[in-house]
Amino acid sequence: MTERDIYAGVADKEEGWFVDESAFDVDLELQGGLDSGYHTKNDPRPEHQWHREDVTQRKGAVGIKCNMTDVIHGRLLEDSDEEYATLVVLLFRFDARNNSGNIARAEITIDFFGEDEEDPYSRPEVYDMSFNDALSLVERKQSESVTKGASVTAGLNAAQIAELSGTLQWEKTTAQDIESYTTIVGNTYRRRFEFGGDNQVNWILKENSNFNTGIPVAFRAGVLLKRTDEAPFKCDVKIAVKADVRSSLEDFFGRFKPKDDSVLFNPKAKVSTRKFAAVDPAKLDTENLSQFDLEAVSDVTFLRIHDGAVKRKDT
Repeated sequence: MTERDIYAGVADKEEGWFVDESAFDVDLELQGGLDSGYHTKNDPRPEHQWHREDVTQRKGAVGIKCNMTDVIHGRLLEDSDEEYATLVVLLFRFDARNNSGNIARAEITIDFFGEDEEDPYSRPEVYDMSFNDALSLVERKQSESVTKGASVTAGLNAAQIAELSGTLQWEKTTAQDIESYTTIVGNTYRRRFEFGGDNQVNWILKENSNFNTGIPVAFRAGVLLKRTDEAPFKCDVKIAVKADVRSSLEDFFGRFKPKDDSVLFNPKAKVSTRKFAAVDPAKLDTENLSQFDLEAVSDVTFLRIHDGAVKRKDT
């Protein structure tokens, strides 16, 4: 039994976070690993430029990829001839490539625009998204010993200490459980326009800070878009990561400044077969995409275990 390798793709972050004592920021748009001095481009052949599967990727101290596993165009509502829809599913991979540290936090931002980015009426709107909430993924409890007591003898003479000794009471050591979580926060926003629906989705993945276990190694989410016509549109995918101090700055920062091409969509163009498609065609009605349950494609993976990797040889 073998486990398939999952290839995915990252664009990047315009603004970083302030550096604190426990982490530093990595802006993947401005700086990549030494092996990542290129950007992901669209196929120059007109018939192949749409719906790019390999959205982006970077390789350094950690490997970061994003694949667009599914693209389905259709109608939003069964009885509507004027509202169209597109379902997009994205798979993100965050792989530690050495033992020097983890990704403590990642922020994923996807902006959707019309073919003309400045036209507010041609942009698709976010109708629904996976993980549109503040979610605690894994609960872990840490047992912590606490000893309470008092020491007030400093500056007192022997008589005063003797007088107080009968009233001083020491509390015995107790154990208390501290609950902590790995979290995902998702939301939608309107960006670059002062009116209309939201055209941006945003997810923040944060590690369990008490255990420093890093963020999930894989994150898959769906976005359902509402469109007013069948015109082409596009999106930009940006990922910003915060690494803990155990990671090497030299491994993260490189000499290049790559920027990925926007992912182009065309509702009238055929979508190629996807290797890691997540949507079950039997559960999909392209004439009524509003009824599709995004939970069916939403997934978070912390650890993959290869079944059968341990083998015993009889002597």
